[in-house]
Amino acid sequence: MRQGVCMGLLRRFLMVQVIASVLIFSHMVLADSPNPPGSSGAGSSPVTRSTPQAPKPAGPAVSTVTQQAVNLGVLSSAGRINQVINFLTGPNPSGAFLFPVFQPADSHIFSTSLEITRPDNTTCYASASFFPNQDAVYDSVEYVNKTCTEMERVVFKDLKRVGILKKNIVVLDGGTLKIFLMPAGSGCVVIKKEVIQ
Repeated sequence: MRQGVCMGLLRRFLMVQVIASVLIFSHMVLADSPNPPGSSGAGSSPVTRSTPQAPKPAGPAVSTVTQQAVNLGVLSSAGRINQVINFLTGPNPSGAFLFPVFQPADSHIFSTSLEITRPDNTTCYASASFFPNQDAVYDSVEYVNKTCTEMERVVFKDLKRVGILKKNIVVLDGGTLKIFLMPAGSGCVVIKKEVIQ
């Protein structure tokens, strides 16, 4: 009984430490790199102090997905989880499906799928997977009512065309980020994929 109480207190202490580390780590990463996924999709609000100082932005919030990951025992990649999930969802309403975690949870992949509702009421699907060594990969998939040619020439004009996967899907190079443009009816399915190490 006493050992169970001690383990419960230890787990709560570790969760608080991890969440604090997530906030510090995410704030440092997001402050250093304004580009995806280091840029925060979440808006930041000013924090005022009692002494007269210029307001400073608050660090990114700990996402519900990050909280659930920590509750499941996924601790080593909590900072990366928070960074990527906040980048993908931003301030938009979203829902998440968490795949089962094998034990010990902190030694295995943690994967989630997301539905994100954009301000224009369109829907984006995203998935993100995280590894104990801080590596991660995410994909986002959304349909746009523009041709793939228009998307390539206007929206992604600064990216280099790598080629075509087989017959119809164009690959654009954005460094660690790759964009795949797939024709769909009169529009285009835009797939973004990035491997983060």
